[in-house]
Amino acid sequence: MKLRLRLLTLSNHLKKDFIILMLLGAWVLVGMIRCAEAQIAFTSGDHWTPDIYMITIDGKDIKQLTDNKLDDGHPAWAPDGQRIAFVSEGERVGLNNYDIYVMRVDKRRPINLTKLPTRDGSPAWSPNGQQIAFSSLRDGNPEVYVMNADGTNPTRLTDHPRADIYPSWSPDGTQIAFESTRIFGSDIFIMNADGTNVTRVTDHPQWDTRPAWSPDGTQIAFARWRNRIFDIYIIGVDGEGETNLTNSEFQDNYPTWSPDGTQIAYSSERKNRFGIYVMNADGRRRSIALIDDLEFAIDPDWSPSPLAVSPKGKVSTLWGTLKRKK
Repeated sequence: MKLRLRLLTLSNHLKKDFIILMLLGAWVLVGMIRCAEAQIAFTSGDHWTPDIYMITIDGKDIKQLTDNKLDDGHPAWAPDGQRIAFVSEGERVGLNNYDIYVMRVDKRRPINLTKLPTRDGSPAWSPNGQQIAFSSLRDGNPEVYVMNADGTNPTRLTDHPRADIYPSWSPDGTQIAFESTRIFGSDIFIMNADGTNVTRVTDHPQWDTRPAWSPDGTQIAFARWRNRIFDIYIIGVDGEGETNLTNSEFQDNYPTWSPDGTQIAYSSERKNRFGIYVMNADGRRRSIALIDDLEFAIDPDWSPSPLAVSPKGKVSTLWGTLKRKK
């Protein structure tokens, strides 16, 4: 009898411990989800001296990350979701010099990775976070380079008399998409991560720019200039299945994929203002609401966190209060 009472008492204690552990686990999980809430980094602020900002997907929390006297732009999230690479004039007043910096989002102490008297731009992290691809004029012509994430060992990947810019890594890290004017107009190309096996993906007589590789590795989003308007397109990596997603009367540019590949954020100029919008990756049910209280917002880049992507089928508009039009 005493043994049975002891067993019952032990069982009740175990149940209480289990309930406590479940509650603690739920509390920790909620905290993790809040901490991992997806963000979109973008360029905004003053037109002459823009800075890097980030905003939550629900648009409720907007933060300024840099406060530079000159230009900051082109933010790119690291795969760990803790760092952002970006382009900055730094403090070199009058030199028309742009370097690539990296900062932790929580500390905001930018580190200059390139430190050359030239123009470096459009940083893109490798999927493993160990390298950064970028474009540069350091050899006199716009080419694509890659360097270690600490700025060491910069290596030239392209070598063509025409411009090669805006690199974007494939999800498996084996290839890089980029824009090039090497053939008539400007098209999207892909190459191996070591610069070999350059292959043309788009074939358009005008201007294709800003490639962004889809998370599943099968498609590339990009902006195309047609009839004096930029639209967002997607195309298969094999060059098939080209689709105009926006097909609008507005200037739509700077596409970036959500981590799960179901949505694409982009910048759109409406009523003479650039704002950031999100649409489904098939172009349907896209947001058309205007961002009226931003001076401008461009260069969106979606954080890699997979936990806070908007539910499938829902579309968000990013709202902010940086500078209101007076």
